[in-house]
Amino acid sequence: MPEKLKNIIEDIAKELLDSALTLRYDICTCHTCRNDMLAYILSRVPAKYVTTEQGTLHTIIQQAKAEQQAEICRAMLSAIDIISNNPRHQLKEDKNKIFQLLLEKIKEDRGLDFRHYHQELLKRRVALRLRTNNIATYGEYLMLLMNNPEEYDKLFEVLYINVSEFFRDPEVWKMVASLLENLIRQKKGNADNSIRIWSAGCANGEEPYSIAIILKQLLVTNTTDFYAEIFATDIDKKALRAAEKAEYGLDSLKNLDKKLLKRYFHLEDKLYRVKDEIKNMVTFQKQDLTSQELIKDVDVVLCRNVFIYFDRDLQEQLLMKFYRALKPNGYLIMGKAETLIREAKEIFEEIDMASRIYKKRVNLV
Repeated sequence: MPEKLKNIIEDIAKELLDSALTLRYDICTCHTCRNDMLAYILSRVPAKYVTTEQGTLHTIIQQAKAEQQAEICRAMLSAIDIISNNPRHQLKEDKNKIFQLLLEKIKEDRGLDFRHYHQELLKRRVALRLRTNNIATYGEYLMLLMNNPEEYDKLFEVLYINVSEFFRDPEVWKMVASLLENLIRQKKGNADNSIRIWSAGCANGEEPYSIAIILKQLLVTNTTDFYAEIFATDIDKKALRAAEKAEYGLDSLKNLDKKLLKRYFHLEDKLYRVKDEIKNMVTFQKQDLTSQELIKDVDVVLCRNVFIYFDRDLQEQLLMKFYRALKPNGYLIMGKAETLIREAKEIFEEIDMASRIYKKRVNLV
């Protein structure tokens, strides 16, 4: 009896498709749509038929996967887009419309407006809670929030991203230290004895405490005649509580010089606690950047790795808020993965592109 031929591309495509659809609650992933997506992929990627024993088959599949995964993934993305927008059957609900109702519900119940956050990112985060709760649709999750308000706390844990560390991107912090040193020197020359800095989206506090350490070092011989204020804000109350507690593991401190670690932290139960001389330099408060009035008359705003979560309209609004919050010739520092949108270049001057440091333009006509 002749051996049966097997198209191993079908197995690879099915595995990749199943993985890609795991958290896709925003489209129909029924059996019919999955089969249509798989058929589309197989129509775009050449078949690879083999006849071999099972032991060798695994090796051949892995080799084919390595060689053709990129091509299969390209076809898969097209398949998901085309089939999800043109399913062969009647949809039971408008998933995007229900998702917007879900965001409206969150705003109504908790006063947090996520409607201008990047939608795809939000959908991936919400999908984690749907999968955890074994829920198949946004409508079911909407009902869960209505009947079990405690789910909000768990939802917000996945919506807020608070991954940070002290002196994240060390080369950027060298530029920040130089900038602050020059600012202090200029202020002393103008008989201005204060500096106000705002860490917007401060997460667990690593950023504002990093600023405090720099300022403490710069002002070590001038603590009596120069006043520094550091404001740190975030929308996540849990993160703010952690920031105020000021206890960190070594992973958060890997970029910190050992002398500074010894000087400004003390070890308690395997955690490093920020000393009061640094803690007392920072004022924490809850703030929603998308809706609340912002802090005024600051010399520097650090808003790093926050813009990536917002759509273009909200980015424009926020940049104008920061412009108004800054003193004349004040500085805005963004994350390394972020850039100014085109219109903002008219109100901010690029100082250091690599470090994403910009200066407020004044006397605009």
